[in-house]
Amino acid sequence: MTAGGTIRLVVADDEPQVRNVLVRLFEEEGFAVVGAACDGVEAAKMALTLAPDVVLMDLRMPNLGGIEATGQIHARQPDVRIVVLSAYEDPVLKNEAQAAGASAFLVKGCPAADLLDAACA
Repeated sequence: MTAGGTIRLVVADDEPQVRNVLVRLFEEEGFAVVGAACDGVEAAKMALTLAPDVVLMDLRMPNLGGIEATGQIHARQPDVRIVVLSAYEDPVLKNEAQAAGASAFLVKGCPAADLLDAACA
């Protein structure tokens, strides 16, 4: 977090419209969105170079999926909170994401309050 307590966030989603909606939502809530990634490779690079407090990570993305990217980020930056977003409410995927280092697993379409709470927790 910055000195003023603002949470620094990277949003990773391969769908531009979803990514843009998430960026706007978090910016409107006072988060500092420091990066917006289109795949897991870009998300992992941004996490390393931009030092966010939170990464909001889509599960299914090209080049490097969310679970793999979560594992890479968590291995290098264990203090970064990773919130995984999935289109699928699947306990196996949730367990895989948490085993990789995700702090939370949410299903796309959940209330915005749930996203905000998971990013702030």
